[in-house]
Amino acid sequence: MDTITGLPAHPLLVHIPVVLLPLAAIATVALIARRAWYERYRWVVLLMGAIGTVGAFLAAASGESLEAQIRAKEGADAVRELQDHAGAGDLARTLAIVFFVALAAYVIVPWLLDRRAPTAPTGEAPISTNTPRWLRASLSVVVVATAVASMASIVDAGHSGASRAWDEFDSSPNGG
Repeated sequence: MDTITGLPAHPLLVHIPVVLLPLAAIATVALIARRAWYERYRWVVLLMGAIGTVGAFLAAASGESLEAQIRAKEGADAVRELQDHAGAGDLARTLAIVFFVALAAYVIVPWLLDRRAPTAPTGEAPISTNTPRWLRASLSVVVVATAVASMASIVDAGHSGASRAWDEFDSSPNGG
């Protein structure tokens, strides 16, 4: 996917992970802070993380396609200037995957364990939880750590890409 309605796809697609992964990270902290929110919104947050991770794949793939176009048009020297951004984008994609796996574990493991809990007579809510506190705490630490790492990598990739784009704009005859 090189273009969307005639525009390069990469600058458009990067907005998917740039918006959804930080939202998922913030929402994850909210889920950790309030157990009732975890029960109510865990699947929505997991879906946000999944779509954001798919967006990271799409952004990386469209970035590689754009890099190939730049190489063909401007030569290898122009591509060397993009190496920092490309490396940051690859790291952001990888850390998005790691964050999503941790988020999935944080949502799914307790859900599976709690399904084994005996249900109340009405069948609506478990009487107790089968998820040990140490496991919930451990998963919370891991998911927050991976969320922070993912957000830092997204900021780094976005900054390097935006700097490259704006430097190019400023050096153009019509720019700054």
